[in-house]
Parts: sequence; C-alpha cells; structure tokens
Amino acid sequence: MADHDPARRADRLALAACLGAGFATLLDQAVVSYTVPSLSTELHAPTGAVQWFLAVYSLTFGIGLVPGGRLGDAFGRRGLFVGGLALFAVGALAAVLAPTIGWAIVGRSVQGFGAGVVSAQVLGVIQDLFRDRERVRALAAYGAAASASAIVGPLAAAGVLAVAPPSTAWRFVLAISLPWVLATGLLALRSVPARQPGERRRPVLDVPGIVLTALLVVLVTVPVIDPGVGSGVITAVVLGVVGTVLALVWWERRARGPLFAPALVRSGGFVRGNAVAAMWFGAGVAQSSVVTVFLLQGFGLVPLVVALVLAPGAAARIAGSWASTRAHARFGRRLLPVCLAVQGSGLVALAVAVGALDGVALFATVLGVELVVGAPSGVFEPAMRHTTLQHALPGGHGLAASFLQLAQRLAATFCVALVTGVSFAGGTGVTVTPGGMRAALVVCAVLLAGSFAASVVPRGVTRRRRTQQTIGDGTVLPRVAPDGLREER
Repeated sequence: MADHDPARRADRLALAACLGAGFATLLDQAVVSYTVPSLSTELHAPTGAVQWFLAVYSLTFGIGLVPGGRLGDAFGRRGLFVGGLALFAVGALAAVLAPTIGWAIVGRSVQGFGAGVVSAQVLGVIQDLFRDRERVRALAAYGAAASASAIVGPLAAAGVLAVAPPSTAWRFVLAISLPWVLATGLLALRSVPARQPGERRRPVLDVPGIVLTALLVVLVTVPVIDPGVGSGVITAVVLGVVGTVLALVWWERRARGPLFAPALVRSGGFVRGNAVAAMWFGAGVAQSSVVTVFLLQGFGLVPLVVALVLAPGAAARIAGSWASTRAHARFGRRLLPVCLAVQGSGLVALAVAVGALDGVALFATVLGVELVVGAPSGVFEPAMRHTTLQHALPGGHGLAASFLQLAQRLAATFCVALVTGVSFAGGTGVTVTPGGMRAALVVCAVLLAGSFAASVVPRGVTRRRRTQQTIGDGTVLPRVAPDGLREER
C-alpha cells in the first residue's frame, strides 16, 4: 500500500498520538524520583508521606486501566483518550502548585488515574488499527517511545535541578511532561478514531465489576506501599481481599455483561502471557530502581552522571524494540524464552561481580550488564505484548490490554517493595550495600526464571473449536482456532 494512501496516513497519525501519550506518561514516571530531596524539604513532608507521593501514581494507574479499557471498547477511544490526558494534566498542575504534601499526593493520584485511562486506549487503538506484523511494528514503536522517556526524563530532570532555584526546582521537574501532553491531546483530537465500525451504541457496562476490581487493587496494594501498617490493618486487608474476591466472583457469574469476559478468563494463552509479563516487568522495574540507588550511593555519583551512565542501556532497549518486528517474524514464540534467558544470565553475572569486584571494575561491569540486558529487553516487550494480546477477541481489545498492564503494574509495585526491602536489609536506613545489591539481583533473577518457566509451558494439545462466541454485551465473535488464537479474516 502506498505511503500516500489516506487510510494508512490516518493510522500513522493515530499511532503517533499513541506514542506521544506513552512517552508523556512514562516521562513523568522517569523524573518523579528526582523531585524527592527538594520536595520533602520545602513541603516538610515526613517519610511516610513521601512514600505515598511516589507510590500513589502506580496505584491509581492500575485503578484507571480496567474501566478505561472497558469504556473504550464500549463507547470508542477518542473521548477517553483525550479525557484521560486532560485528567493527567489537571493532576500534574495540582502537584506542581501544591502548597502541602497532601495536595501533591492528591495531584499524583489524579495523574495516575488519567494515565491509566489513556494507556488503556493506547494499546486498544494499536489492537484496533493494526494486524500481524504491522501490529508488532507498532508495539515496537511504543516500546521505543517508553525507552526514550527513560533517557530524556532523567537528563531533563537533572538539567532542571542544576539550573533552577532549589526551592522551586521540583515544581519545574513535575511540569516537564505537560508540553508533551498538550501536543499529544491536540493530535489525538484529529487522529484517534472516535468509534470502530460496527461498534454497539449501547453496550452493557459492568459497573459493579469495575468498582469491585478497583477496590481489590487498592486493598492488595496499600500494604505494599506502606509496609509499616500494624497487624490489625493487615488482618482487615486480608479479610477485605477475601470478601471482595468472593463478591466479584459471585457477581461476575451473574452479570449480564461481565467485566472479566469469559473468552479471556478461559484463554490459557492470555492468562499465561499475563504471568510472563508480570514477572518480567516486576523484575525489570525492581532491578532498575536498585541499580540506580546503588550508583548514587555506592559510587557517590550526582544525578546527571547517573542519567548519563544508564542512557546506553536505554538506547540498547530502543534498538532492541526496533529489531523486535523482524526477530518475531523469524523466531515467533521461541523468541520470548531466549530473551528472558539472556536477561536472567546477565543479572546472575552482575550479582557475582558485586561480590567479587569493586571500584572501576565493578562500575564497568554494571555498565556492561545494563547494555547487554537492555537489548533483549527491548526485543522481548513488543513480542510479548503481541503474543498475549492476540488472544483478545473483537470488542475486547481495550479490556485485554488493560488487564495485561494491570498485571504488570501490580507486579511492579510488589516487586519493587520486595527487592528494595531485601537490598536495604543489613544496611543503615535506605542504603544499598554490596551485599544488599547482590541479594536484590538474585531475587530479580528468580523472577525472570519464573517468567521463563511460564513462557515455555506447552500449549494445550486439545482445544475446543468454537464456531462462535459472545462477550458480555451480546456481540458475536468469530471462530477460534484450535491453538486458541483468533482467526483473522
């Protein structure tokens, strides 16, 4: 198809809006930790409040994903795409102008919810507009945008901190993403499809299912964000989780339009893909956090130097993302365990080096491993997303993408809490010692081993061939082949 074809150009503009939204929301995450020193001083924030400031974004991000995906499938994506960006911008402004740490936390929570709504539309749009190799290429571009934010964000934050007055520098850092959000919103208004052809005008929405799922996300995440809560609170949370799960199961079995679409819940490939993605993503985020703190403390590097040191690894992820399309076309599902094996081996090697080396040799090893691990990580993500989301059926693209991201977000929250707790053990305060660094890397390697094991589980030999399926709103779905994949027509 020629490049000047109007339909193809429209799809590319929509993809550009998706990449801009992904870059802006992830850019914000990449810079927020750089605001902590000056923000905590200027707002007189206690340690617990700072922890909530850092963690509440991921919490509300997860809450916004599932309803965002379901509503996008139901009513079209453009309005929710732009509305989510608007919420994100309002939250960012509230955080930038916050007079107290409480207002800053409220602003971050609104930002996170808006980002979750937007993110559900981003992957939903990619699922709607692209097929097969083109979809892998679009997902690779999305992965490259995410990796680019990991380069641009820290460098921009470090530059702002170097030139802005200390009392207000954190406010400028929190505003870094706003120009990108504005530009992306204007592009989305013109390019993101309002509604896919054939969509139902009045689908059934599972509001109780959405509310119960949001409550469950809050309950399972709060103890991880604030591990110092007492035993009474933990007991209440456990009872609340059990009660919410039972209520959700009871309701979903009776709902006319269940949020947990049976076609997804019963898909072994989709469930397995979520397990692979969750453990991989959690291990990667936790590893990045611990390595960054270790470079800051163990080597006494300033933030700008740390950002420059980690930039090559992020660049390797970008290169890996662009290579993912061709690699996936050649190797298929076999690509996933190979990438996981390389990443896990790199973390084991780094753990050994932390115990055996120091000084310049250890510093060089950290750089080398980050570079080696970055490339297969970039290759892995688009292929993993495609392999998992191809089990989604028409009318449920946004919902499937939301559940995949929700699994990753919850895993990241838990894994960061677990790995940082392990890395701080035996140190003084929030200090990562070489021993703590080694233990943290071992935990990350174990998580990658779990992801590897899930990726090589054989697919079922016998699958029922269905001539048609329905989702909750009564939409008839096309036939599903014996391997569980939707047959494209």
